[in-house]
Amino acid sequence: MRLMTVAALALTLGLFNGANADDLKSGNTDRIGGAFQVKAITGEKAGTSLCYVCKFNGEQRPGVVLIFTQKADENLVKVVKAVDEVQKGNEKLGTVVVGVGGVAAADLEKLQTTHKLTTPLTVAEDKDGPGAYKLNKDAALTVLVYSKGGKIAKNFAFKDSKEAAEKAADIAAAAKEIVK
Repeated sequence: MRLMTVAALALTLGLFNGANADDLKSGNTDRIGGAFQVKAITGEKAGTSLCYVCKFNGEQRPGVVLIFTQKADENLVKVVKAVDEVQKGNEKLGTVVVGVGGVAAADLEKLQTTHKLTTPLTVAEDKDGPGAYKLNKDAALTVLVYSKGGKIAKNFAFKDSKEAAEKAADIAAAAKEIVK
């Protein structure tokens, strides 16, 4: 009897933990939420406020990777470098990192100084990110990969940045797929 109880408890805990990781939802799943303003920290627009979604739409980009992050750490760098590699091979791919929550310009400047990332690093003008994007405050990173016109091809939501870094190859694969 005791063995069955232990097995049932282990199964329950296993299902509970698995459900938590897989059930985290953040960001739109059908279409992007539209225009929003950011302050560019790095890239060709550094020091200016702009709408990258508008910029990419105006340039008729076939695909875009939006990385919303509440963390500016080495795990974020792994994700961005994976996306940078795709972007370097296909200049038509639009990429941008949007700091939300507590991410500050100084955090992103430090990452750029250390790692020389290609993807522009920005901070959302609305501290919690654009409301129309339905970002979950429990998600350390939300990555939206979308095609021209705003249709979302892939939505990734990660509770912590380590989990995101472990899935960097999947994010890069989705970016490659969108610009085929």
